[in-house]
Amino acid sequence: MKSAEIFALGLGLKDPWYIEEVKLEGKSEKKTLHIYLDHKAHSLFEYEGTKYPVYDHQQRKWHHLRFFQHECYIHARVPRIRNSSGKVKLVEVPWAQPGSSFSLLFEYDVIDLISEGMSMSGVSRRLNVVDKRIARIIQRHVSQCLSSQEIGEVKQLSVDETSRRKGHNYFTIMSDREAKKVVGVGIGKDKEAFAHALIDLEIRGGSRESIRSITMDMSRSYIAAASETMSQADIIFDRFHIVKKLNEAVDKIRRREQKEHDELKKTRYIWLRNNQNLNKEQRLQINYLANTYPNIGTAYRLKELLKLVLDQAYHSHLLKPINQWMKEAWKSGLEPIREFVNMLKRHWYGIKTYFKKIATNAFAERVNLKIQEIKRVAKGFRNPLNFIMMIYFHLGGLNLKTH
Repeated sequence: MKSAEIFALGLGLKDPWYIEEVKLEGKSEKKTLHIYLDHKAHSLFEYEGTKYPVYDHQQRKWHHLRFFQHECYIHARVPRIRNSSGKVKLVEVPWAQPGSSFSLLFEYDVIDLISEGMSMSGVSRRLNVVDKRIARIIQRHVSQCLSSQEIGEVKQLSVDETSRRKGHNYFTIMSDREAKKVVGVGIGKDKEAFAHALIDLEIRGGSRESIRSITMDMSRSYIAAASETMSQADIIFDRFHIVKKLNEAVDKIRRREQKEHDELKKTRYIWLRNNQNLNKEQRLQINYLANTYPNIGTAYRLKELLKLVLDQAYHSHLLKPINQWMKEAWKSGLEPIREFVNMLKRHWYGIKTYFKKIATNAFAERVNLKIQEIKRVAKGFRNPLNFIMMIYFHLGGLNLKTH
């Protein structure tokens, strides 16, 4: 088999395209391979479903996959046709997307490398292409998928916030709990961000009227937005957020107590961790501190008791034990604990729905962890659009190789 035939097979060339010439140029060890393509004379080319004769040509070049250690470029005279409206248009070529200066195989290599966890800057170094061009490849493919691949009917929605930079920079992330994918992203964590994420969902074929339940944290903005836009959906607060809020109350008591008692300094970890996960030495320490300092001791006992109560309610679907716990917690007289009890009462509608339907925000929490990993690998994103594209790239359930 001749070298031209081998390269044609590798590129997947079909009639009327053929390889006219192959050149390996350069004097160093790393040379540059140039593949020149042409088409048969008098060929007809399709444009918007109709075939036309060639009007003229435009010379184009595309960056292709390396040939061993050598960079490779494809060159071709791309036909232009005059359509039925009299306009001159450039036809599409099978080895590259319209307007791209990279071959499809090169772009798919970029997609594979990033899918495997490499950062854009890492791909840039590996392929010797500036990272801004790598970002544009990702943006184009993700944008095409978002505009062409519908998400289907979303019934079970999760809403969560995630940080995008240090300080108060957030995204609102909507996920389909059943399909396990991100379906909407809004910049911020207020009602406006919620609305923008919902627009993302609806642009791609979802419908707010189809949503039956929404799991979320106890954000006032999210609650108000969900109530206004999807009144038919049950709002659910799962136990993760309940426990998180109680941990915050316990820690508030610890911080207040340690101002007067040095023994409580540097003990935050053991108060917030589950007792069953503590080692023998830590258990002895926490028992001593709990008995010595009754305020933090009472808060800790209530924290551990609530976990048992929540487990009981989870399996039995009975809420009476939680009500009994709330009465006991109120009697403690500890202000942060009482604030927590009041918070439970205000959000009781969403808490009781959780134990009725056992729908959690666990997938949203996994999404959050993955987003933070994306941010860590990239060492942050200056451009929020790039970050959003990467969220959809990794978590949007997109088929990125359909073009």
